[in-house]
Amino acid sequence: MALSEEDELRVEGELRRMTLELRHRPSQEKEDRIGLEVSLLAQEDREFVPTALLRLLVREREGTLEELEPQGTPLPRRKRFGFFG
Repeated sequence: MALSEEDELRVEGELRRMTLELRHRPSQEKEDRIGLEVSLLAQEDREFVPTALLRLLVREREGTLEELEPQGTPLPRRKRFGFFG
């Protein structure tokens, strides 16, 4: 089932938020969180992720990336136990 234009913009906004978090001091943990967040999306949304990422690249090259508002709330930080607490 194809997503509506509203749903496509929502998924693009969620991916925008995820990539913004990754760009600020990238780490393996942040990359893993993106994978986890994508895996928790609905099936239709997950199928649209590659297209949405390509659209984000196009927007970035065209200079219109700032027009897309980041959406959604991030997952809570993973609690660490042990030495690095």
